[in-house]
This record gives sequence, C-alpha cells and structure tokens, in this order.
Amino acid sequence: MAEINAPSEQRLNLCNGCKEVDAALDLYYEHHRNGAIDDWQKLKYTLGTLDELSHTCACCLDIAASLPAFNDPYSPVNKFRLVIDDTDIMLKYKVPRNMRGGLETDYLFLLPTEPKSETLEHATPFDPAYFDLKLVQRWVERCETLHGEACCPAKKVPLPGLDSILLIDVVDWCVVSAPPEARYVALSYCWGQTAAARALKHNISVLKTPGAISPSTTSFKIPRTIADAMTFTIEIGERYLWVDSLCIIQDDYNTKQLHLDSMAFIYANSYFTLVAAEGPNADHGLRGVGASKRDLPIHKIRLPSGSLVLNKPRAGFRLDSIWNSRGWTLQESLFSRRLILFDGFVSWVCCEGEWSEDTDRELDLQGSSSFLLTDRVGLYGRLPLWPDLQVWGSLVSQFNKRDLTFDKDVIDAFAGIETAGRPSFPGGFLLGMPQFFFDIAMLWQPERRLIRRINGRSNHLPSWSWVGWKGEIETQLWGASSALPYNERYPLPEITIEPLVQWKALKSPDYPEHHAIPNSYAVHRSKAAPYAGWTEHQNNRATHYTHDKVPDQYFRYPVPLLEDSHTPSPAKDLCFLSLTAMRSCFKIGGILEDRFAEQERFGRDPFAFNVSILDAANRAVGALRLNLEYVNEAPIGEECELITISAGTARIGEGQHSYLWKRDEWALKQWHDSVSRGEGTPVLVEGSEEEESGGDEWEDVEEDETYNFFNVLWIERSGGTCYRKALGRMIQGAWVCSELTDIVLG
Repeated sequence: MAEINAPSEQRLNLCNGCKEVDAALDLYYEHHRNGAIDDWQKLKYTLGTLDELSHTCACCLDIAASLPAFNDPYSPVNKFRLVIDDTDIMLKYKVPRNMRGGLETDYLFLLPTEPKSETLEHATPFDPAYFDLKLVQRWVERCETLHGEACCPAKKVPLPGLDSILLIDVVDWCVVSAPPEARYVALSYCWGQTAAARALKHNISVLKTPGAISPSTTSFKIPRTIADAMTFTIEIGERYLWVDSLCIIQDDYNTKQLHLDSMAFIYANSYFTLVAAEGPNADHGLRGVGASKRDLPIHKIRLPSGSLVLNKPRAGFRLDSIWNSRGWTLQESLFSRRLILFDGFVSWVCCEGEWSEDTDRELDLQGSSSFLLTDRVGLYGRLPLWPDLQVWGSLVSQFNKRDLTFDKDVIDAFAGIETAGRPSFPGGFLLGMPQFFFDIAMLWQPERRLIRRINGRSNHLPSWSWVGWKGEIETQLWGASSALPYNERYPLPEITIEPLVQWKALKSPDYPEHHAIPNSYAVHRSKAAPYAGWTEHQNNRATHYTHDKVPDQYFRYPVPLLEDSHTPSPAKDLCFLSLTAMRSCFKIGGILEDRFAEQERFGRDPFAFNVSILDAANRAVGALRLNLEYVNEAPIGEECELITISAGTARIGEGQHSYLWKRDEWALKQWHDSVSRGEGTPVLVEGSEEEESGGDEWEDVEEDETYNFFNVLWIERSGGTCYRKALGRMIQGAWVCSELTDIVLG
C-alpha cells in the first residue's frame, strides 16, 4: 500500500464539504484516543451525486473513483453519503428503493491506513497479486487458542458405513486410503462444466501410484482450482487434501451414495475447509496462490487527517458469489467448522470468529446472539437434539433457492443435510419432508413463483414435496404449528394441527406395496404419561416437560430425543402418496392484498399472492396461495377441487403467531356476519365498494375464541394421478360436503 503520512490540506485542495468531513474525522479520532467515544453523536454528510462532486477536490476525485467498488451501475440520482458512528466510518452510495434490484449493500467501510486508536479498526497492507500464506498459520493458532472445542473438537463425527476415506497426499502426489479421523483440508468449489480427472473404478489403482497427480508430470487433467488447492495445502505444511472428484469413486454407485449421505460429516471433520468462492468452474483457480495471480483494487481516499481505504463489509462469504448460489455448497459451508475463503480477498470464518487479510480486525463472536442458528458454520455441533421444525425450515428455505446444474441432483445435494438432521427427527425424512411432522411439513408455500423441477430418471420429483420445485419457499407454519418448544410468555400453543388422513408412500401409482408414514407427533402430544427421562411440570398457566439430556429446554409434550438415530429413512424412490380425504369443489374469488404490503416492504421480485376461496353462495370462506407472479394470471371464477389434509386451530388474540388468524380475519368476519344473519344472506366479497370503504370492527369475537380451519390442497388430475396446484386454508364451518375420495398424489 502507498505512503501512510497524508499530505497537507493545502496540497490536497479540498472543497468545503470535504474540509468539514476532515475536521469531523480529526475530532472522531480524538474521541477514541481519549476514551470519550460514548459521547459521540453519529454524523452524516451528503456529498452529492457523481456529477455534483468537485472536479478539483482531491477527496471528491477519490470518492468518484471508488464507484466500481459498489458493484452498482451509475445513476444520476444516486448520492454519496459519509456516515461516522461510534465504531465505523462508512461511505454510502444511496440508491432509491425502487431502483435497487438485487443490490446486496449500498455501503462500504472506510478504514484508516494507520492505527488511530486501540478501539478503532484499521487497514493492513496486503499484496494485490499474492496471498500471504503465513496468515493461515496465524489464524489457525488464534482459533485453536481462543476457541478450543467450539471449533476444534477432539472427537470426530462418525461416518455412517465408511471405514475409510480417500485423500490426496500432496507429498507423494497420489490418492491414498486413510481412516476418517485423519487430519485433512477439504476443498469446496464449483465444478461447472469443466473437463477434469475423476476417480473411477478403472483408474483408481493408477491414481494411488506415487507421483500420479504431480502437477509437473501427470497425464490426468487437473483443474486449476484443485491444482492450486494442492499447492496451498503443501505450502502451509499440511499433507492431506480431500476433493470430491478424486476422493469419491464416481462410478461406484453404492460407495458414492454413502459419501453423499455423509457429505456434511466429511466437511465437519476437516481441519478446515478451503473455499474457492470466486469463479464459475473448477478452472478459475485460487487467485493469489501458485500460478493464479490476482489483481486486487485499492480504493484510497486522501485527507489531511489520514488516508482511508474502502473495505467491503464481510460476514463470511459474499452473498453474490457463484459458490454461495450453488445447492451443493450449502452443506459444505454450514457443516465445516472453519473456512478459509478465497473471494478476491482471503478471509477466515469459524464457529466463533471472522478475520480478513486486509484489516487488523479480529472479530470474535463468542456468545453472540446476532446470528441465526443456520447462518453460521459448525452447524453439526449446534443442531437441536429434538425435532426442531423451525431450524429445518430455515435449512430447506436456504437450500431450495440455490442453483443446481441438474434438477435430478436435488435429493443427493441435500442428502448430507438430511443425514445430519436424521438423529433428531424420528423416522428420518421422505424426500426432504420430516416423517414425524409430515402433516405440518405439507404446509410449505411458495414465497415467490416456483419453477417445477424435472427429473430425467424413471422416478419423478413429486409436486407435494418442496424437492419438486425450485425457488424461494415459505415455511412459517412449520415452526408455528409444531407446538413443541414451550414458550413461557405464550404457554398455550396458538396454532395446533390435527391429522385427518393416513399417508402412504408408493413407488408408482399402481405399486402393490406401500410405506406407511408415521406422522406421529400427534400421538406423542396426546399421551398423558411422559416417556422415560421426561419430567412433567405444572403451574397455573400450562403443563410443560423437561428431559435429562436438555434440562434447560422446555417442551409442551415429550418426544424421542436421539433415540431413533439408526432407523434409516424411507427409500428415495417413494415419489407418490396414497390417501383418503374429504373432497369438495369451490370457486376462486378475488385477489387478496395481504401479500402486497410485504412486497412493498421488501421491494424485490414479485411475491406469490393469495386469492379467496368462494363457496356456492359467493361467500369468502378461505384463501389459497397461488404459484403465480402477476395478478392478471389469476384464474378468478375458476372452479377448484379441494381436499382436506389436516385440521387446524388458531387462538384469536395477540401472540407470537397471531399473524395467522389476522391474515384470515376478513373471511372470518364475513363468515361470522353471514351465519349470524342466517344461511344464504348476501355478504360482502372482496372488491366491492362497501368493503373497500371499510366497515365495522369485528366486535363480537373475544380474544379467547378460536379460529378453526382446514388446510386444503387444490389438486389437478392427470391420467388418474393428482398433483398439487396450491395450498390454503378455509373455515371449517364452511365445508359442507363430507364426500371421501381415494387420491394418489404425484
């Protein structure tokens, strides 16, 4: 980096605005040096648009030159602003909300190029062309010293069915067999469409020959990323590297499946995981290592109080990296305990800290509650012992919006996460759906329009499971309806689900054998006597339970805790569901406005929207979430065939999950008024002038009343098989037909 001592103000020729900023920074540094930062009041300076910046002020010219660092196209209305709060200096490029598109951030940190105070972070010199590998040893030693077992557990995670694994020996340049407890670095990268050497049955003996994959002599095609990873491993003093393409025999399908199922554990057991977060394929390389030279920009802003450099805010890996968009890499990032990330700059992320090569900041997060459970690495050691549907829903939601080159890989790409979660969920999973809570797991919704996944193999990806769809899904009801964790503030469950059908899984619609899905949460919830290890607690509000294994966690009812870990999940080719359900026909009503408020708030791609369900008297009796983006596509007036899949009860009033009945209050009010006036009395339907002008409050309903509803599927038929078209809810009292029908869902 360039000189540390800043030139004088006269030589810099600052404009009046930048002089004011410089004076504020001088005062800011003084506050930090004197320990008076608690008295600091945040300052904000609007510097103007790109066209408004001075063409003679050195600081303005430096700010204008930093625009590419924001990765946002120039707009004449966007303004630069500088913010100085108690711990950070930030340069913002303010973009109007309706113009943001996929912009992840509109600010960058400004770091002094020299130490100003022990309480202020500052930039550190780095080589724009090559990464200093000595930093790795510093990070490893710091992590092992400060974090101990949290990041470096002494006991390895067992690999189900695998007595040994293959590793690349970077000293003898060959593939070797090693016990699972061997110390190795794991590589996480994007394959892309790169032609590369793979371990196969016919060449594995050659790959095990010393020197077989030496970069200088090998006849195998070793992609640059893997070659750089081998160079990295040997130069930091480690011997073994795990890379999927060379450490899994790709055409030994039984062994390959065992590895796919154990993928989360392979990464959890690594000494650390080396992440190639840049580039679309395996030929991109680890820029800054070996022959892969990098060219990092340095954006400096000169001021008399001291020069500043731009520093991108990093909480681990970049959200916009190709690596972070891939479905396969989710388990690799979540289950690894420690990551070294190459994403332009090189940084370290572990269970308890985040450090980067371009700053002195060594941020430790011990005890921090600012991250969700599934937002951090080292997830295996932090998974709940009980079947936590809220955590599972977060994992599914993160995975399903990621990209896969081939739709057929969706089950295998998620297999490692399933294996890690299986001990907590009795009965495991059926195509990503927890069997223990199967009724509730059926209640996923499209957040935005989903794309149907097509499987080229003989067994298809079903419409009833989220694995059959690609995109953002909503799983709010998974956590809200499980009624399992006990909340002292809300001791009574606000939402409960009751099974209405017995689910059976089949390989094909006419297959004679079936797998009965346990769906046993309701059985455990209804048992009066606790299971072994459980203690019942009663107070004047509600009964709850504790277990010896997790004494600080309260439950509303006892469930198995890690007692079913050896029970395998059902076969992955059980793609059809057989059930007997109540069936009736209704009509699609008007478009509801509830989702558009959220759309306005988040301002990104269009949300999937809700429409009302109308009965024969044109009364609004419920709602369906359509898998559509645009309201002009809504099939208003179309008949819809609905089946009931579960019954629900929501307590009316204020509470943690009060949003559910509030979403449907419009229908409840209309239904309540209709019934109170007599069946068949005309009532308001959405879109009418009376309703839009507002009406009386729904004063007759008390807060201790309940909203009873059916969860319903809109199905469409094709060749004797039914498919999910939409999911919704409707008022139980509005269901007048009790016709039972046998359904096969594909």
